[in-house]
Amino acid sequence: MTIFPTQKYLIELHDDYSTSLNELQKKTLPNEQFVSNWDKQTFIGEINESDFELKLSKKLYGSFCVFRGKLKKENGILEIKINKTIKIVLLALFLFPIIGLTTSLIKNELKDSLDLIIPTLLFILILRFVFIELSFRIIAKKGLKKLTEIIGIEKIKTGHNTV
Repeated sequence: MTIFPTQKYLIELHDDYSTSLNELQKKTLPNEQFVSNWDKQTFIGEINESDFELKLSKKLYGSFCVFRGKLKKENGILEIKINKTIKIVLLALFLFPIIGLTTSLIKNELKDSLDLIIPTLLFILILRFVFIELSFRIIAKKGLKKLTEIIGIEKIKTGHNTV
């Protein structure tokens, strides 16, 4: 089991990859550009000759998932991961209860600290399997739907899926 889920897909395109990347370029705002209204474009990110790295342009949840793709002729690989900055914040949230439990064990010995083990484990499990997993699935599904519409994905095959 991994702490942070990822999804990999093998995709087949309607058109040639250059046409798909041109369409994606039209709907993507560059990373460097500062804009007051991000919602005018679907994605924010970088698009190169045959690959891209994007995130949704929504203010609250857009940067949670990163979409990386590499296209060749009429097929490609798409990988969806959690953003590195978000991973650092979530790791800090994982560490807070563990540090608290460890401090309690050192300070109060084992007797009083046994009551904290179950809430600590429950917090970590709920954070991982409810908050992170649910958020990842919902945002990845929204982004994949928009990406499918823009670049014309004909078929999506699940590659190696790590949840």
